[in-house]
Amino acid sequence: MKKITSVLCAVLMCASMLGGCGSSDSSSSDSKATTTKAAEDASANDGGNGGGSEDGGEETPADKPVLADNSVDYAANMKLGWNLGNTLDAIGGSGLDSEVAWGQPYTTKELIQFVKDSGFDSIRIPVSWGQHTDDNYQIDGEWMARVKEIVQWAYDSGLYIILNSHHDNDFYYPTEEHYEKSEEYIKAIWAQIAEEFKDFDEQLIFESMNEPRLAGTNKEWWFNDSDPEGVESIQVISKLNQVFVDTVRATGGNNATRFLMVPSNAAAVQNALNSAFTLPNDTAENRIILSVHAYTPYDFAMNFSGGTAEWTRSGKSQLSFMDNLNEKFIQNGVGVVIGEFGATNKGNDEARVEWAKDYVGKAKDLGIACVLWDNGGIKVGDENFGMIDRTMLTIYFPQLLQTMVDAYK
Repeated sequence: MKKITSVLCAVLMCASMLGGCGSSDSSSSDSKATTTKAAEDASANDGGNGGGSEDGGEETPADKPVLADNSVDYAANMKLGWNLGNTLDAIGGSGLDSEVAWGQPYTTKELIQFVKDSGFDSIRIPVSWGQHTDDNYQIDGEWMARVKEIVQWAYDSGLYIILNSHHDNDFYYPTEEHYEKSEEYIKAIWAQIAEEFKDFDEQLIFESMNEPRLAGTNKEWWFNDSDPEGVESIQVISKLNQVFVDTVRATGGNNATRFLMVPSNAAAVQNALNSAFTLPNDTAENRIILSVHAYTPYDFAMNFSGGTAEWTRSGKSQLSFMDNLNEKFIQNGVGVVIGEFGATNKGNDEARVEWAKDYVGKAKDLGIACVLWDNGGIKVGDENFGMIDRTMLTIYFPQLLQTMVDAYK
């Protein structure tokens, strides 16, 4: 998630957007906490038998989540989730070292189990693939194996898993001018990812893109509903989502019926509600989930320099965006997952707890899953969404997390 300029802040007070934060202050150690298994050992950690046990058997996880036969129930079952942010999605470094390029430690099996034990039901694993591909978009084998290792740990812990394409905006750019190259990239990487993970069962979800948008323009985060360039970008994203669905389904196996998540422009709520946005046609019935990001209300949850640290009735009223999603999607058989949400630390712990109670409580009542963005940042300041100390395996803000967990009970 790139920072918003002050010019845009004023017009984004109610915006439900921004995801995939860039580097942020963190107390996490930079020391390597674990070593990555070599690519040739990945098969031993293979999900080839529907996820399976770590030694490649067919053992079912002890805490297997309840799956569903439609996207509305599936999304509701995912409940509270956590993002492994600023990690596999980091842009920088080289090869496997890019995992720690933004200051987070190497991910461990113990961390993933701690996520589960802390009360989360699902995990989103953002991954930047583009920098790990060659000129033909072939994904580096060691990188694929590392991602698969972490997915396997999450599977074994009993978490629902969202695996996406993150910070790859240079490879898919939502304009007609760039459509051909964007389509080529989407087809190439998702054919490989889908093939690699096809034997994991429906506990694993694929998400097409993270916040595809008109990056580098004054319409990157906001435009009027009828703006021609904005509408075009939404339509192009809808087409790319269709390419994603068709590519995954064509690989067969469990991918024939796997639940798939798709966003609109910037994963923003208002763009999902735009009439230009259409969901993909699908050969599998009731398997498409809408992905949105909602750091809402913006002035409380995101805007640090010009916003508010107080949780007010006015702020609570802005959570009505969930009612709009419910009316357009959930009531018409389409599940909704808020793939990123959070409130930056403004030294307002009590207010954030009250916000979480209202935010997550409303989402739970409507059957919307919420996945907390965690970039490791815990200081008072802009875009600090840290929750888990990944080195010490402790919770930075226990009351805030417990409020979220309790809301889904």
